[in-house]
Amino acid sequence: MNKEHFDEHSIRKYTLTIFLAFAAVFCFVILMMQWKGDFIPGSEHASVTVTEGVKEEVATVEKVTPNPASIKVTLPAGIEIEALKGGIEDKLTAFLNDPDSKPGKDVWFDFDNLNFKTNSAEITEESNVQVQNIAAILKAYPKLKIKIGGYTDKTGDSVANVQLSQKRADAVLEALKKTNANPEQLLGAEGYGSQYAKTAADAPDEERKRDRRISLSVREK
Repeated sequence: MNKEHFDEHSIRKYTLTIFLAFAAVFCFVILMMQWKGDFIPGSEHASVTVTEGVKEEVATVEKVTPNPASIKVTLPAGIEIEALKGGIEDKLTAFLNDPDSKPGKDVWFDFDNLNFKTNSAEITEESNVQVQNIAAILKAYPKLKIKIGGYTDKTGDSVANVQLSQKRADAVLEALKKTNANPEQLLGAEGYGSQYAKTAADAPDEERKRDRRISLSVREK
């Protein structure tokens, strides 16, 4: 091997070594920058948030919208109460505003947002909203006179059902009195038990619950 061939081979080997070393350093720098989140190929304006031990998720904000069934029921003197479309407040005021409607023993409106604690006559706190709404209607229509009726489904002892329905009807009447409703507009409360229940005792609960209710009868308007 002559000296000229040796020098040329050495130069090529040396150049290749330098190139490989430079490439290795460059790759190492790129990897370090990616690890720190300072550089993402193809997205120079992107940023990375790293939370150790926690899977990062995109937070979404749910827009809260009013219940589409919720309406404002307008009473005389411009008073408004919030209720459900087709609920007792909606139906009752429509009846009272209709000059052709006639009150009577057979005119009943079911409470639709009135509940009791299980096996008791204690009204749930959430139900006070509807009680207050009925009190507002009584005040807005001073000629209105009502009676409260309580009903159960056909399951259980018939005597016990009458007692429970009476207690619940009385509880609603007392709740109305506590709102300072005019006593002359409240014609009492009566529990009918399962007397008017239409669903069989062995029917699914979803069907029987329609018989468990509190109703309001318009006796004068």
